[in-house]
Amino acid sequence: MKKLLTISLLILCLPEAGSQHLFPVHSQYMLNGLALNPAYAGSREVFNFTLGYRNQWVGFEGAPVSQSLSLHTPLRNDKIGLGLYLHNEKIDIRNNTSLYINYAYRVPLASGRLSLGLKAGGISRNANWNNVSLSDPGDIVFSRPGTSDMLPNFGFGAYYYSDRFFLGASVPFFMSDSTGINGAVLYHDFNNYNYLLSGGFLLGSGAVRVKPSFLVKYNTMNPAQIDANLSFIFADLVWIGASYRMENTLVGLVKLQLNDQLRLGYTYDYSLGPLSRFNNGSHEIVLIYDLIYRVNAVNPRYF
Repeated sequence: MKKLLTISLLILCLPEAGSQHLFPVHSQYMLNGLALNPAYAGSREVFNFTLGYRNQWVGFEGAPVSQSLSLHTPLRNDKIGLGLYLHNEKIDIRNNTSLYINYAYRVPLASGRLSLGLKAGGISRNANWNNVSLSDPGDIVFSRPGTSDMLPNFGFGAYYYSDRFFLGASVPFFMSDSTGINGAVLYHDFNNYNYLLSGGFLLGSGAVRVKPSFLVKYNTMNPAQIDANLSFIFADLVWIGASYRMENTLVGLVKLQLNDQLRLGYTYDYSLGPLSRFNNGSHEIVLIYDLIYRVNAVNPRYF
């Protein structure tokens, strides 16, 4: 099984393979909205700084390890929000780094705001073929020491939020690519779109609050993946929750409100399927800092 999984990872690197930019796993999607949707930019009404680290399938050689940084803020004209999102991922022999600028236009609607967002940027991909162990050292497919390319991409999202509710939808990547002997070729194909739908709401008003949320990921080439989370918030200081990722992962979540500006979140993913025999779970840490410069920003923000 372990050999088959390793081979499946390498197939994604082989020449002549077509690919779309598959959306990475984020167990703390409810704490890092800019990773999902460019329309999230500025929605916390402060300058927000979020650092993320994920170590997936610990103990499984070549499994993904990623780091992320997001920055976003509303402008003086509060109809506009701007953000930057940086993501780096190492998986098997590959290292992928992406950088996107996010723009959101926000208008009041009912008791909240409706935001429409665009993002533009690209990804730098590098593969080190020298790290592949070959039974046939003369295999021409692996004769090059390494490959690299840089590909632009774009995305769109819509996001509605209030103090007690949010709902967002996005297409993170419009462009796909195919990789051949002469390098990567960029193209557009609706069949390769990843569609993301996220939402959540807040229940209660006392010392204990409940926050259900969900994330749905879908593209026509793969079955839909649903993350459902239920979190309990105690005195606006401690969050304890659990998620179920259909059909094979349980997630435990803890978040601490260290002070008015600083939050720390941790999740542990436990695989329920055959892969559970070959790894010790996945760890994800998120550090969130809000630079409070508006009077109303001292109120707790749950989304």
